Amino acid sequence: MNLDLDVLRQAKTPLEFIGNAKPIIDSALSTAIARLPTYAAAEQISNIARYATFAGGGGKRIRPALTLLTARCCGTPFEDVIESAAAVELIHTYTLIIDDIQDGDELRRGEPATHSKFGVNLSLLAASVLLIEGASLLQEKLRIPPFLLREILHKLHAGQEADIESTTWPTSNRTEGSLQFIFSGKTGALFGLSCASGLGTQDSDEEMVRGLFDIGSEIGIVFQAVDDLLEATGDSGQTGKPVGKDRAQKLTFMSLFADQASAREAIQRRRVALEANIRERLPGEGAGFLIEFLEALVHRSR
Repeated sequence: MNLDLDVLRQAKTPLEFIGNAKPIIDSALSTAIARLPTYAAAEQISNIARYATFAGGGGKRIRPALTLLTARCCGTPFEDVIESAAAVELIHTYTLIIDDIQDGDELRRGEPATHSKFGVNLSLLAASVLLIEGASLLQEKLRIPPFLLREILHKLHAGQEADIESTTWPTSNRTEGSLQFIFSGKTGALFGLSCASGLGTQDSDEEMVRGLFDIGSEIGIVFQAVDDLLEATGDSGQTGKPVGKDRAQKLTFMSLFADQASAREAIQRRRVALEANIRERLPGEGAGFLIEFLEALVHRSR
């Protein structure tokens, strides 16, 4: 791939970095999907995978951008992690297809959800292919220990299971600890994988990999908390999906607070604690850039 990576090196702010990263990530995603095998009797899966990946403009590509941003913080050449960043987004797209089927959502980024357009059966097959391709690419391109990648993917699914089951939990189970488990799996696992992937092919010990994973996971938890707040208070024109429908059923961040102000205060407390962790693990300019990224996530409006 002939990509202009200088725009990533020259970006002055995280928001500029994310904006510059999106076309680079989209190009890498197009290349990855073009490599999916096709068969004369089974041609639809790759087309459905492409639709799911790029519908509604493909979103901001926060997770793969975080991989590239972490690479910048750690001094990893961007060339070493472009495909890994795309792989993270393939796995993310897999989770979106499954989420929409399980939640019964008909919209994703303002367009028909994949299962609404192609049916549940073929959408599940396309989702499975995206997971296979994403995990395979990561195993090829990274030095993350295979057992850790396996652990992350299991955690991702465990969080999703708990998220689904939370609709029937008694009040005694609807606690901050339960929500932490859901968020750390459902959202934190992929954000953690995004950060850990920023190390690329560097020889790094397990402590370093897990340290970056933990930072990314906590960023993901904060991201999900803000997402829950926006879903409860925003509008579907901004979020691209129905607003407020999960609040009375699933255990969400807003389930634990009596009002928006209390929820916002809790998010700010997590942000401050996470910033301290980032400064401890990533001293210097890299920490500041990642903290700016975190603050942009916290203060986003959609």
